[in-house]
Amino acid sequence: MAAKRSRGEVPHVVLETSSPLHELIEGIHPFVEREGSTVWRLRDLFLNGDGRHALAECLVVRGGRPRRFFVHLAQREGDASIVVRPYPVPVIDATPSVKRMIALVAEAVRRHHPDVEIGHTTVRDYLSDRYRYAPDPEPGEWDPRLPGNGLSGPLDWETVFGRPGPVEIEIGSGKGGFLVGAAIRSPETGFLSIEWAAAYAEGLRDRIRRRDLRNVRVVRADAGRLLAEAVRAGTVRAVHVYFPDPWPKERHHKRRLVTPAFAGAVAEALEPGGELRFVTDHGEYFEEAKAVLDAEPRLESVEVSDDMVDLTNYERKYRAEGRPIHRARYRRRRG
Repeated sequence: MAAKRSRGEVPHVVLETSSPLHELIEGIHPFVEREGSTVWRLRDLFLNGDGRHALAECLVVRGGRPRRFFVHLAQREGDASIVVRPYPVPVIDATPSVKRMIALVAEAVRRHHPDVEIGHTTVRDYLSDRYRYAPDPEPGEWDPRLPGNGLSGPLDWETVFGRPGPVEIEIGSGKGGFLVGAAIRSPETGFLSIEWAAAYAEGLRDRIRRRDLRNVRVVRADAGRLLAEAVRAGTVRAVHVYFPDPWPKERHHKRRLVTPAFAGAVAEALEPGGELRFVTDHGEYFEEAKAVLDAEPRLESVEVSDDMVDLTNYERKYRAEGRPIHRARYRRRRG
């Protein structure tokens, strides 16, 4: 008896982003793409009332025969990424021309919004080469990346950012979900990202350049050392630490970020009334970190504010999984 043939995986593209779907598609307009005798047309876009689903009305004409179908864009609850795939009604075969249409819709979203990267996909062979990362900046171009190895103190923030203004630091920015949103909302504030992972630092650098966020700088450095050695006392308005690596194995606890030395460096860097904001999903690490921060005499624990919710992709993902989220907020004592 012959084995049952597998239908295979539904062709799709995952778009990695932290932005809401309605914002991603608002700049997309109908388009036509031609290659030989085949025409791909995006006719219209329809957004669902909940703002998390959209349908792209598509038309492919090949050999004079039109095929009308819909491409579905759905935003995941967990990590805010967008899945682009064929809508099952009406049923349509996943032919090469249909896969190319899925790729074109995904690329249109990627092209029109800088907060989008193409992640996992089953149609990679049908993607264009037009929407890759911007190349490294040429000499003389603006570059938000600071030379971590050569960065020495005391830093003059007006020189770093090219203008005066308040400064906030995020430690471990990852893909920049919090950082990018904060920089857009507060253009008068200078934001310094301290990110040790080279891949994240480079990706964040490109993301900042594409958005032309001139109030952001990125440095690959050890956060504790940079705070202690390069940041002038009393010059930082806020330090943000969201979902640091908990190093759960006991033998690795010494690698954790929040130590007495770190707490002292943060307290020294903060201006009077400045804040440290700390969020994690790891309960044991949270209790350990709170004990360390409570012991720093220049810091006082204050009530967590309403704006400390849904700050990162990690938090949205972990909350969707039902994990408890632990938050703490500390203020630099005055006097």
